[in-house]
Amino acid sequence: MTKSDKYQFTKAGRKLFEVLVNPEYVGKNVDELCQIADVSRDTYYRLMKDERYKEEVAETSRQLVMAKIGDVLNASYKYALEERGHQDRKMLLQMAGIHSDKQDVNMTGGLGIKVLWTDDDG
Repeated sequence: MTKSDKYQFTKAGRKLFEVLVNPEYVGKNVDELCQIADVSRDTYYRLMKDERYKEEVAETSRQLVMAKIGDVLNASYKYALEERGHQDRKMLLQMAGIHSDKQDVNMTGGLGIKVLWTDDDG
């Protein structure tokens, strides 16, 4: 990536970005995020329509999760030996692309094979 390809944050965009990638603020609603970042809702929605901005947020968030993935794996191992909730670690492993839920696939319908003869036809 060349320097000209790098996303150029506005002052408001940088403030919101720092809030969006901060794990402390996960689960906050738009009003709360905007208040913490000291930006307007209009700014939030304008930035969230910008694909490059959203990619920067997503990629930075992924990198932050990957930087801590060792801790997540250790916690998963430790708590797997006990009866405790695991959804938080499962979510982080999914975000890191290390885990995905098993999917059951049920197919219905016929194979569309026509019987042209039977043993009874002689």
